[in-house]
Amino acid sequence: MTQPKGAVAQRLIDRKGYRSTLLEKVELAVAMDVHRRKVAGTGFQQSKSLERLASLLDQLGHACLEVTDIRSLEKLSNKDLKGDLKDDLKGNLKAYAKVIRSIGKSLKLVTIKLDNANTRQGLKIGRRIPKLLARLPETSSTGACAVLDFQIRRMVYLLSALADALLAANFGPAVRLQNYKQLRQAAHAMADQDAGFSVERLALTRSGSTIATLKAEHADSGEVMAVYKEGQSKKVIEELSGVDQWNEVYPKVAPTVLSHHVEKGDKLSSMVIEHLPGHTLESLLLNHQWDAARQLTDKLQKTLRKIWKSSRTAETAQPGYMQQLRKRLPESQHTHPGLFNEGQRICGLSRPSFDQLIDHVGSLEKQLKAPFSVLIHGDFNVDNIIYDDIKDRIYFIDLHRASYSDYVQDLSVLMVSIYRLPILDAAPRAELMGLIHQLYQFARRFAKSNKDTGFDARLAIALGRSFATSTRFIYDRQFASALALRASYLLEAITLVNPHALDTYQLPLEDIFHD
Repeated sequence: MTQPKGAVAQRLIDRKGYRSTLLEKVELAVAMDVHRRKVAGTGFQQSKSLERLASLLDQLGHACLEVTDIRSLEKLSNKDLKGDLKDDLKGNLKAYAKVIRSIGKSLKLVTIKLDNANTRQGLKIGRRIPKLLARLPETSSTGACAVLDFQIRRMVYLLSALADALLAANFGPAVRLQNYKQLRQAAHAMADQDAGFSVERLALTRSGSTIATLKAEHADSGEVMAVYKEGQSKKVIEELSGVDQWNEVYPKVAPTVLSHHVEKGDKLSSMVIEHLPGHTLESLLLNHQWDAARQLTDKLQKTLRKIWKSSRTAETAQPGYMQQLRKRLPESQHTHPGLFNEGQRICGLSRPSFDQLIDHVGSLEKQLKAPFSVLIHGDFNVDNIIYDDIKDRIYFIDLHRASYSDYVQDLSVLMVSIYRLPILDAAPRAELMGLIHQLYQFARRFAKSNKDTGFDARLAIALGRSFATSTRFIYDRQFASALALRASYLLEAITLVNPHALDTYQLPLEDIFHD
């Protein structure tokens, strides 16, 4: 670094083939091993972790080669440079050299073993990362030095990723340097201080949030101690607030927060919540457990009635369904270009475009306020409702969108999330339609008893919004078209009703929820 020599650089370049061969051998061995493993099993996880480690080591080797390719290093160390510039560059190069030596020493800690040694190695390397970053000099505006600074920082980042991969080799991809301490503290708070623990990823979310189960190492029957959730700080803070809201109104449905970690300025935050027994409505429906699904639906209706009554306020609600749709429509249009009609003219008659429908219905919404507000979930999908059949109890999860608003919003989201499930056979599909009809009739009775005359019109608008926005999650073009058609039909039907007679509108349930 301080005395660059072509011969040294060439020796590094000549060993590139060794590195590539080693990586290829690891990739082939892992491919053969995972072929006979269960995807959710420990063996599969460990093999994929070894592959990740090999890839990171290869990337570090490649980063070293890129440093040798910075031809202006010789110019930077040229003795002809004079004064403060020469002293600054010389100091920077010495600092970079020390960092590279430290990276080399850290790599010597890496010995691939499928035991707790990986955890110790990962933690040791992780503790060195802040020190390495602190040793780096301030980025110089000089071109070659700026490029060199970028490469060295990239090597430190790869070393940090290597430390994460060592932890993942033992605990799985949900565990990293950033969350290991909180996970360990949570595990020790619920079990013996000396006992080990394991972490198993529970779900892969669309937003990239981490959801994992926390288990005692030798727990009988895989008993779960708690659930760890990590995501964008804003969402974690919102969920903590949502849990508080639900605990004030109806604490029986919200999970207990055991601990949380939210630091000002951090992009990611986390929380540990109690593990809720039971199954999600999504799981029951996908596994065709119709009796249990009907029990859940019956219990859900009773629970919602209590929640809506106990949280009801006299304040009117106007969720702005078309505003929500307008915000999410670009993502749907990106997934399925040309899915929503651009307007038509048939035999001299014109039909509005989908954009025109949104604008028209948006203006009608202003006179269709819900006569009261209740506490709603805000993301009332089938995977956010859990039913414990032993205790006959309903739980809600993912409460970051909880607010006081129109109960029709939760109802529409739930109805459409049931409809869009990938169950295509006629008999199971009929079961889904039956549950949707049951939920509609329940909510309509509630609306009638509470003199909510605009219920059907608002539900049509809310369903139109939910059908349209759901297309961004559906990659089957034909099914997405079916959802988009229903959205257009509902919104256009509302625009054809006399604005002064919207209270007389009745939702064409049989036409919409029928295959």
